[in-house]
Amino acid sequence: MQPGLRTLLVLGLLWMGGSVSHAQGQLPTEQQLNPLGLTLMWWGQATIDRNRDQVEFISADEQNLYIQSRTGIITTFGVENGRRLWDALLGSPDRVGYPASSNDEQLLITSGLTIYSLDKMTGRVLWQLLVPTLPSASPEVDANAAYIGSVDGSVYAFDLARVRELHQEGRLPQWAHLARMWRYKAPSEIIAPPVSTGATVAFVSKQGMVIGVAAKSKKLKFQFETDARIYTPLGRSGNLIFVADQHSRLYCLNQENGTMLWSFSTGAPVVQMPQVIGGHVFAVPHREGLECISVESGYRIWKNERITRFVAASDTKVYASDLSENLLVLDRSNGKIISALPMRGFPRRISNDRTDRVILATNDGLVLCLREIGSDFPTYHLYPERRPILPELAPEEDAKAAEMPEQN
Repeated sequence: MQPGLRTLLVLGLLWMGGSVSHAQGQLPTEQQLNPLGLTLMWWGQATIDRNRDQVEFISADEQNLYIQSRTGIITTFGVENGRRLWDALLGSPDRVGYPASSNDEQLLITSGLTIYSLDKMTGRVLWQLLVPTLPSASPEVDANAAYIGSVDGSVYAFDLARVRELHQEGRLPQWAHLARMWRYKAPSEIIAPPVSTGATVAFVSKQGMVIGVAAKSKKLKFQFETDARIYTPLGRSGNLIFVADQHSRLYCLNQENGTMLWSFSTGAPVVQMPQVIGGHVFAVPHREGLECISVESGYRIWKNERITRFVAASDTKVYASDLSENLLVLDRSNGKIISALPMRGFPRRISNDRTDRVILATNDGLVLCLREIGSDFPTYHLYPERRPILPELAPEEDAKAAEMPEQN
């Protein structure tokens, strides 16, 4: 598989589907953004044929932004500078796929029964393997292993180092089973990506069961059963997971032992993955608005009934969407709307639990990244330990004093 070569064959058809002036005409101006306390960091255009293709998935981690098209093209941008890093054509349009997932080094993409691993900064294929049964969600990947849920209820764990070795030896995909660490069979389809802490892997079956196993051995650590089916991905924060079922309950569990810390009645089923930002859980029940819930106590902090989607959050603001696709700015302390910006042309929005960046895109791949004015460095939410160590700059006066010769 050589994605760089395959992409070159289609770039002539795909890239110049529109002009720079066309893109700029859709962008919000600084005059529109600044009153909201926002500024445009960058914008870019994904590799997409506007006449025949559109965005299928958009996702991001702390370093990169990934746009996947329906025809299997993935375009990668640096999330802080907007630099186009690489693009590639993977799989085929008729294969089932899911949003990309990543760790510090690798990007995993599903196409049918095939899992591709790429160097997330260069797009170079590191390996590809066939899984025994059709995946039902994106893979989960930690530092050591990839975990893949499937439609028959199986969860597979593959050793990343061993997979890489087999690829280098030319033994994939036939010998993929040699890298398989374990298989666990749940009662029904795995409806969302597993969640790994490195020590424990938790996953949800559609039947309403949350299962936690040891990451290395699949030894059962806990089994938590709800009274209803589950269709919503697990929320996560540290060693906590957040489970939403179809009976309108949101549960907070300790991922290491399955202990339920609290439950909250949302009034309607939560339709989007609960997002955890600091001490707050943000949940969107169907047609019930946005709930802000305390992680510690499980009590409601506030509710805003106008909201249809959580987009991002900073220390003081929450960014969200409404039915008219406006970008709303809320006071994080009380949920009141401070301001709004019409953004109907950018319906693709990341629910960003990684950083405080606001990322929006059009269906034909025009993407923009906003930040709060003065927020030169992102706030890392899900993995605060990944934030680079920033140099401490001396105050200007101290710097000037340091340059002056000593007086004897």
